[in-house]
Amino acid sequence: MFYKKELEFFIKAMGNLKINSNIIDENHLSEDIDMGIRRLLNLENDYTAFFSQCFGKSRNDVVVVTDMFLCNYVFIPLPENENNSILVLGPYTKSLITKNTINKKTVESSLPAYINEQLEKFYSAIPYIQNDDIILSLVNSICEVAFKSIENFSVVNLIWQRDSDIVYTPKNSEHTKETDPWLTIQFLERRYAIENELINAVSKGLTHKAEMIFSNIKPENALESRLTDNLRNTKNYMIILNTLLRKAAEQGKVHPYHIDLVSSDLALKIEAMQASSECEDLLKYMVKKYCRLVNKHSQKSYSLLIQKVTTQIESDLSSDLSLNSLASIFGVNPSYLSSLFKKETGVTLTEYVNKKRVERAKELLLSTNLQIQNISQRCGILDVNYFTKTFKKYTGLTPKKYRENQT
Repeated sequence: MFYKKELEFFIKAMGNLKINSNIIDENHLSEDIDMGIRRLLNLENDYTAFFSQCFGKSRNDVVVVTDMFLCNYVFIPLPENENNSILVLGPYTKSLITKNTINKKTVESSLPAYINEQLEKFYSAIPYIQNDDIILSLVNSICEVAFKSIENFSVVNLIWQRDSDIVYTPKNSEHTKETDPWLTIQFLERRYAIENELINAVSKGLTHKAEMIFSNIKPENALESRLTDNLRNTKNYMIILNTLLRKAAEQGKVHPYHIDLVSSDLALKIEAMQASSECEDLLKYMVKKYCRLVNKHSQKSYSLLIQKVTTQIESDLSSDLSLNSLASIFGVNPSYLSSLFKKETGVTLTEYVNKKRVERAKELLLSTNLQIQNISQRCGILDVNYFTKTFKKYTGLTPKKYRENQT
């Protein structure tokens, strides 16, 4: 197959969007393509009819279909592939499926109330893509390569309506509230996979990747609602995510001192939420905050001694941070500490301390109305003239001029 590498890239791109890719042929339909929705509702005959129909009338038809469950699929014939195989993308939804949506659908279809919980798990396990233009653009691109020309294939759009004679008969005939184990496994596997991906991205400070992964998280469906208070449920989920992100920063070799400052601040923001609608913006802020934390304070390349020294410096910039003082605190020879510090950080200990003090001074200049002398003292430099000279060395401006320029 001459387009093997392009196909692998395409499938990888779909995976990044959390869209399932299955290569199948019409004689061997996988039972997992629709992630179990028809099996749950005892519609195996519809399963066969639906997926057989979507193979298209010819090997040059790319079929884009929306089914009766508001799920979207794309069927792409694979030229020069064994068994007339087809690549199936999906399911994904272009509509946000809420609990109210599910309630309405189950009532319309005369389904028992206990099925709602299982349907919630199903929809929470598939991606929500509000605008699938980018997916269809990528589909056109891979097809142009596979068919050797954009003129050699056609795109067919279908809407698969439910046969009015079909009666939903959920397999859970005893009308219990037990959730189908298969759906529970799918839900948990997806949730844990996304959480692990997010932790991995944040631990490396990869903001762009973390944001992409976060876009596939639907907070309203991430955990079971254990309380009738939706806001409390949302806060509980965010508290759990804050804990996961703490562990991600810890994996990124950020000292607990810095992690705790960020985590505590976010905990206050979570409790201060007044409505569930504030959730998405705060979650995005949390992800970015922890990524920045890793990028700024990760100590992966530092030895344990230098990790402790840098944390000591940043935890109290107003204290005595001279070489002799720090060497005494950690019980090492000053000459040894000086040499090791320069080797691992690339700067002298004095340069490192001064840069951190200037960074802190910049924050205070912009966020407070403190006098320059007071800021100098808070940053551990008692001589205001030396403070001004040091500040100008690293910024090119005096503290006063810096404040004026930024306001």
